Amino acid sequence: MWPFICFILAVGLLAVHLGWRRRHLRLQRKQAQQQRDWESSGKQCREAVDQEKAQQTALFNSMTEGVLVLDRDQRVRLGNQALIKLLGVTGDIRGRSIMEVFRRHELQELVKGVSDSARGRSLELELGGAEPQCVQVNASIIHDGQGQPQGTILVFHDLTRLKQLENTRQEFVANVSHELRTPLSIIKGFAETLLEGAKDDPENSRRFLETILKHTNRLAFLIDDLLTISKLESGRVVLNRQPSDLRLLVLRV
Repeated sequence: MWPFICFILAVGLLAVHLGWRRRHLRLQRKQAQQQRDWESSGKQCREAVDQEKAQQTALFNSMTEGVLVLDRDQRVRLGNQALIKLLGVTGDIRGRSIMEVFRRHELQELVKGVSDSARGRSLELELGGAEPQCVQVNASIIHDGQGQPQGTILVFHDLTRLKQLENTRQEFVANVSHELRTPLSIIKGFAETLLEGAKDDPENSRRFLETILKHTNRLAFLIDDLLTISKLESGRVVLNRQPSDLRLLVLRV
C-alpha cells in the first residue's frame, strides 16, 4: 500500500511540476513577445522621430532666410545653412553664445531687448568684408503651450540686393534729373529771349528756334530711353538682332 501511495504522490508532484513548467514557459514566451513588441514599437517611434527631425532639418535648411534659435540661456540651439552661409560661420555653433559665434554686440543687445520687453524687434546690420552686405534681423520670443518663454528666434533677411537697387535708382534719378535740367534750361532761356524781343530779329530768331528744336529732340530721346529702360526691366522688350557694321555705327555716334 505504501509504495502505491508514494507512486501516486510522485505522479501528482510530477503533474504539478509539469503544469507549472508549462505555465512558466507560456509566461516566458508571452514576456518575450511583449519585449519584442515593445522593442518594435520603440524602434518605430525612434524611426518616426528621426524621420520627423530629418524633415524638420531639411525644411529648416531649405529656407532662404537665415534662422537662429536660442534657448532660455540665450545659447544657440539651432542655426540653418542659410545663416551659416550668410554670416560665414564656421564650426559647430550649438551651445555657444551670440558673442562667441558672431562677435556682434548689436545682436546681443537685440536679444536682450526682446527678452526684456517680450516684444518683437528688428535692426539692420552692416556686414563688412570684400563684398559688404546689409542684413535685416527680426527677433521674437518663443513661447510654449502655457505661454512661458522657451527661447528666442532670429530671422536674417539679406537686403544687399535691395540696397544696391535702391542706390542704383537714386543715382539714376540724380543723373536723369541732371540730363533733363540742361535742355530744359536752354529751351527756357531761348524762349524767354525770343519773348523779350529777339523774335523780331529774323536771323537770331531762326537760330534760337533751331536750338530750341534741337534740345526738344534731346528731351524726346531721353524720354524714349526711359521708356526703353522701363520695358527692359519689365521684360516686355524683344530685341531685334541684326548684323551691324560697328565702325559705321561708332562713326555715326
